[in-house]
Amino acid sequence: MQPAINHSWISKLTKNDLHQLIEEVKTGNRDAVSKAALFVAHESFGLWHNRARAKLCRHFKNHPPAEVEEQNRMIAAIIQRLIDGCFSEQFMDQLSMTVRLDPKQMQVSAIAALTSPKAYVRRYAERTLHIINASSKVQPNR
Repeated sequence: MQPAINHSWISKLTKNDLHQLIEEVKTGNRDAVSKAALFVAHESFGLWHNRARAKLCRHFKNHPPAEVEEQNRMIAAIIQRLIDGCFSEQFMDQLSMTVRLDPKQMQVSAIAALTSPKAYVRRYAERTLHIINASSKVQPNR
C-alpha cells in the first residue's frame, strides 16, 4: 500500500503565491509546471484559486505539461467535476483545455453528462460538445 501524498499546501496558497506560480509556469520552470498541474487537479477554495486555475488552464491549453501523467491527472479531475456538477466560475477554461488535450475522452464524458439531473451540468455538457464539434469540422480551402 502506498502512503497518501499530502497536498495540503495547495489550500494554503495565497493570491500572491498563485501569481508567482503562474509567472514561473509561463517561463517553463519544470517544478512550477508540476505544482501547477497538481493545483489544477485538486480542489481548493482559497482567495483567487478559481481565477488562478482558469489562467493556468488557458496556458496549459496551448502549452501542456510534458508529463502525460500530469495531463491525465488534470483531465480526470476536470471530467469528474463536470460529471459531479462540482465546479465554480470560470469552469469553461478548464473544459476548453481538456477538449484540446483529450477531445475523445471529453466527448464521451460530455455525452454522459447530458443525462445529469442537474440542468447546469447539461448546459456545460452541451457547450462542451458544441466546442468539440466546431473544432472537428474541416474548413474548406478557398
